[in-house]
Amino acid sequence: MRWQELFPTLASSDTQTRSVIEGARLLSIDANQPVFHVGSPCENYVLVLEGSVRVQVIGEGGREAVLYRVLPGQSCVLTTCSILSGDSYPAEGFTEAPVRALAVSKPAFDVALESAPAFRRFVFTNLGNRMADVIARMEEVAFRPIDRRLATCLLARADEAGTVRITHQEIAVELGTAREVVSRHLKRLESSGLVALGRSIVQVQNPGELQRLADTTL
Repeated sequence: MRWQELFPTLASSDTQTRSVIEGARLLSIDANQPVFHVGSPCENYVLVLEGSVRVQVIGEGGREAVLYRVLPGQSCVLTTCSILSGDSYPAEGFTEAPVRALAVSKPAFDVALESAPAFRRFVFTNLGNRMADVIARMEEVAFRPIDRRLATCLLARADEAGTVRITHQEIAVELGTAREVVSRHLKRLESSGLVALGRSIVQVQNPGELQRLADTTL
């Protein structure tokens, strides 16, 4: 897909903004590759055209937790914060599928903030919108019970046959908890007849009840 279709506000804006985007470097990164690491400097402002980047943090004891994903038509919150502040990355990012993206170098980014009004508006509007998503994600991790988040995760990842091909560790990273916690709650779901567990597979047996669990507010 052409960048103009994914970023229409940039495509239909002032000449300076279009020049910045048209002068950006095209990046192609294979799946399961690092995009940035904790402590690495931010050298580019990146607009994703294809694929998905998973951004995650590592807590005490090496536990991983997903913060958010950067999808086509989006830019990364941490990349924006880091390139604006000049600070290094506080988290890490990995491609989940082959990624194509436009990279605006930091010098070009700095000039564009001064000279390209539409680009400047896009950067800060996108940052505000994406920050709201990150805060919502953090609220979910902090306050929503694990069983409801687990049910939501399984329903979102199930294919048409109700099969979720995922390990307990991968679910734990997705939910920001320990693998042992995930295993314990999956066993409870299995004993209730909502799922069946296999090797790196969870089979949703009762999607209706699982959805009711996910929707529970009390």
